[in-house]
Amino acid sequence: PDSSRRFTKIGVFLDGSFFSHVSHFYKWHHQRGARLSLPGLQRFIRRRVAEGEGLDERFCHIVDAHFFRGRLNAREARDREALYPERVFDEALMRSGIETHYLPVTQSKEKGVDVMLALEAYERAVFKGLDVCVLFAGDADFVPLVRKLHTLGTRVMVLGWRVEHVDTDGVRHETKSAHHLLEEATYPVMVSEE
Repeated sequence: PDSSRRFTKIGVFLDGSFFSHVSHFYKWHHQRGARLSLPGLQRFIRRRVAEGEGLDERFCHIVDAHFFRGRLNAREARDREALYPERVFDEALMRSGIETHYLPVTQSKEKGVDVMLALEAYERAVFKGLDVCVLFAGDADFVPLVRKLHTLGTRVMVLGWRVEHVDTDGVRHETKSAHHLLEEATYPVMVSEE
């Protein structure tokens, strides 16, 4: 069969906390002054997967997209005036066809979100036969997931970032993808350098 006509199924898995840090940087500390575009991100993913797979972009489609994040309870979100911004973002995710997965934040900590993302990505790769899993993540804790996906024959693209800024108090903040995670990926893409 003509390899240019091979259909490639892509699954996208976004670590919400990491996504939030990166998007916050572009909104408040970058000359762009705007948050990341979810449709733009999806177009970028399709193009980069097509390049990596040596295919025409028409045959590379995102068939699954998921967003994972810890979430405050309603009372805390109301007290922090976070309810409306959360709702606006949920609508943006819905319009982009991205399914949300939330776990409660307990004692100001997210627990289990990375595990939930890893389990969902692996399950989707097995049962939907994903050809490429795209991780928008930075944590080296995802290295075992990448290795497990490779045993299935699923290629993994990691969208890596390294962004930093100094806040108004002079404190330096850095958000970056772990070197080990990028090394394990079939397709490591340092988006912040592009």
